[in-house]
Amino acid sequence: MAVEHKEEVCEACGCLAEVGTIIRDGDDIVVIPVEGDDEADARARQERYVEVAKQACPDVLVSSELQTVANGVILNTTLQFTCTAEKMIFEMRARSVR
Repeated sequence: MAVEHKEEVCEACGCLAEVGTIIRDGDDIVVIPVEGDDEADARARQERYVEVAKQACPDVLVSSELQTVANGVILNTTLQFTCTAEKMIFEMRARSVR
């Protein structure tokens, strides 16, 4: 069975991309290292990401692992979305979170 490749050309900029190289099925997990002075600070920062994630996907699964470092803590936060499109929407919106 032959695999059919479909290429899309953007009318606005003339860029060429093969569909499937940008959006991959099963690419629905984001891991964000959230730094803080202490656990409470890191959890408050994490909540900003979770709020944005829930806007893209109300059913997002959130898990985290706390790691102590020399100058505070890192809360490694894993967000699992129900599909790749929701993950991409989150990634675009999360750029404003810091």
